[in-house]
Amino acid sequence: MQEIRYSRESGYNMGQGYCDTVLFAVRGPKRGRRTLGKPTSAAQEQINERNAKMHFARISNANFEDGRDVLAHLTFDPEHRPESRRACKRLVDNFLRRLKRAWDKHGFELDLRYLYVIEGEDGKRLHVHMLMTGGMSSREIKVLWGMAEIINVDTLQAGKKGYEALSKYLTKQGKLSDGEHRWYGSRNLVKPDYEERNARIPMDEVEDLGDYIANRMPVGEGDIPTAERYAPIEERYPGYYCADADAKYLEQFREWVIHIQLYRKDTTAGKEETARRRREEREIDKRKALMRAFGGEV
Repeated sequence: MQEIRYSRESGYNMGQGYCDTVLFAVRGPKRGRRTLGKPTSAAQEQINERNAKMHFARISNANFEDGRDVLAHLTFDPEHRPESRRACKRLVDNFLRRLKRAWDKHGFELDLRYLYVIEGEDGKRLHVHMLMTGGMSSREIKVLWGMAEIINVDTLQAGKKGYEALSKYLTKQGKLSDGEHRWYGSRNLVKPDYEERNARIPMDEVEDLGDYIANRMPVGEGDIPTAERYAPIEERYPGYYCADADAKYLEQFREWVIHIQLYRKDTTAGKEETARRRREEREIDKRKALMRAFGGEV
């Protein structure tokens, strides 16, 4: 039977120096379209949940800037508290109309973008988490909101994976009613850049990388520097640090699937990582020197 061999890489460039990429390497007999069968309802729910969190993180990274934009936590005092998520959505829509009018009066150079989730269940303490373009003070936002004595507005701080951790927190709400969105956003939100590159990566290279990540990459901290641990990955992506990497081999299809998350060295997180790696290497050198001085093995 004829063997099929191909490699593929697809990735999202989410702006601000953050991106994630997926590599595939398939080596197996050529056959018709494979039938995987429908996943169970529980498995499908897990897949949908994971994809929703990843999609929210990619949109957040593509549209909101570290250190400039903000996360507003909007609550309700008893007299304004909505009884349902639908009623809460109407109140948020009214707030956004007031916010847009005030934004236009300020004449900010940047267009207003926002992305928000409603957290809570009907009849309980509903509240809103909103990512938005920075510019207005927390006091102005509180006055425009007008439905609580206290609200919190925090400047966004991205990590090595951009806003992934924040996105997981914001999208933790359980299963929603039919027809209800997980989140709502302004129409001017940009989509993360997506690129697919076929047959540009040698099969053997992808397979070796998958085997390294799954089976040979050192785990945790020790006497192996992070730079050495991630070297086979970071050599492929000059100018980037690896935030995380995962590889699985699907025996049934003789296929490697590799997921890598990256961030540029010139981002805030990248500069902090550069300093951290230098400290780490100095500490490892000190430990090795002490072991040599006392006759231990290095």
